[in-house]
Amino acid sequence: MKKRATFATGAMLLWHGASVAQDDPGWRLPELRPATIQWAACSSSLVRQGAFRLGERLRCGTMAVPLDHHHPEAGSIDVALIRVAARDPAKRQGAIFFNPGGPGETPMDYLPSLAQYWDDAYADHPVHGTKKQLAEQFDLVGVVPRGLAGGTPFACTSEAEATDYNDIVADPSPANVQAMERYMRATAAACRANPMHRFINTEQTAYDMEAARRSLGEPRLHYLGYSYGAWLGSWYAAAFPAHVGRMVLDSGMDWTADWDTNVTRNKEASQARFDRLVGEPAANHPDRYGLGADVAAVVARIDGLTFPVRHAWGGLWKTPENLLGALTVSDWLRADPDMSLETLIARMLRHRFHTEDTIDTAIRDEAILSSWRLFPATHQPEPFRFDALDSVFAAVMCNDTPYTGDTAHHQSRIARLVRTLPATNGRGLQYHCVYWGGAQAIRPPLSRIGAAGDILMVHAALDPVTPLRSATAVLERTSMTHLLIADGIDEHGIFGFTDSACVEDTVGRYLLTGILPAGREYRCAATQAAHGGPGHGFTRPGVAGTLRSELSGMRNASFARQLGGRP
Repeated sequence: MKKRATFATGAMLLWHGASVAQDDPGWRLPELRPATIQWAACSSSLVRQGAFRLGERLRCGTMAVPLDHHHPEAGSIDVALIRVAARDPAKRQGAIFFNPGGPGETPMDYLPSLAQYWDDAYADHPVHGTKKQLAEQFDLVGVVPRGLAGGTPFACTSEAEATDYNDIVADPSPANVQAMERYMRATAAACRANPMHRFINTEQTAYDMEAARRSLGEPRLHYLGYSYGAWLGSWYAAAFPAHVGRMVLDSGMDWTADWDTNVTRNKEASQARFDRLVGEPAANHPDRYGLGADVAAVVARIDGLTFPVRHAWGGLWKTPENLLGALTVSDWLRADPDMSLETLIARMLRHRFHTEDTIDTAIRDEAILSSWRLFPATHQPEPFRFDALDSVFAAVMCNDTPYTGDTAHHQSRIARLVRTLPATNGRGLQYHCVYWGGAQAIRPPLSRIGAAGDILMVHAALDPVTPLRSATAVLERTSMTHLLIADGIDEHGIFGFTDSACVEDTVGRYLLTGILPAGREYRCAATQAAHGGPGHGFTRPGVAGTLRSELSGMRNASFARQLGGRP
């Protein structure tokens, strides 16, 4: 049924219709006990082939934890872990726990490449040197979120047939609105049929992390979390403030606000990105692009796109050339709706898109890259099947926070977004929680988090997924957070992906020593690393470039799932 790249927003939790985060008088801390972790060599089914270059430092494990930490008598499930041991045991300080985002992303993919990337840095390099020191002095540990591969699996499946729907922003037709509503019902029914569904949530995952910390004998839980990992980190810090070590939350959502605010901000960020990258350059050069003399006129051209083109391009706008190509291809498909992919590409190759050679080439290249998505699958009734990522995402989304509004409310809200933010897409707009039966998790009171000590947030000024205002809102509403803003960076997830000491050394030194610059907010002009390189500051620049490319690919896959583009 619905593919992973269509349902999950990836690397980030974007939910709507939930209440503002606030202290819940019903929360209580369960009595947790250490679990026995069974360590073994990692299986090739769990980690990438390149992970085995770490040798004996790499281990995978499982631990039995209560299905419900509040009621351990209800039974247990297995949760997977991955660990890369400190490179220099004599210098070992402790362990840094890691979460790559989601919900539903696994550290099994990311952590081995991250460890090797850090390994290869020169220890005395002014930008990347702290990475080498971190690799030498800390184990890297990932607690795989419950329900994912390596532990007890959770899946939303049903033999009852369901029919998928088109992206709701690209196709807001009445028929597709009704198809989405039926699919939301089917999603909730398939997930609720699994008896684990109530216990796949951030509260229980935070308790799993604490069980792992105790089992490993670590006095403090140092932490690096990207995107949704910031939400998870905030739950852990509120539940166990006395056990928090050095915590870095990179590109996080606003964990002090409601989910409705976060999803709206995400869609606004997507539209703002279009305005900045497409609308403004096109409006500044109307004679060159012919798209309009102001941003509003350029945005209005989106309404002229056919559904297949809007589906293929939506959310990945980067240049005026993107829009010019989309408009041309729309005209072709409107005249010949049955055109095959082969015919379309052949026409792209011989067509002159623009009188200027550089613009003509750019339009053609981008159009060809998007062409494979121009022919979305024809949806047919079939048994409902979600993979692990989508299943965990669907469950956490509904279990973590109270969900308000009925079907009509969410359909009306989506319609407003379609009208006001046409450059975005339908990712994150699912409302199956209407049919879930209520949240199952209770959030730890945020009033407890002040006792956790300093927490460092790092955020790109132009983050297109979790906009900067989410981080500044957290800074304003909390007393122990610090915010490092990387000006000039248009990325989601930045530590490790710049070549600027103000980001790399500041974050790395905090994880290494706990030392922060004076004050609570810092800004710097950062330099975004070239994709896959350049690898400067590393003993083997080529290897480091390859590892950075792998990490960028994994990060960008999550980013593309969020914005609706190619993994």
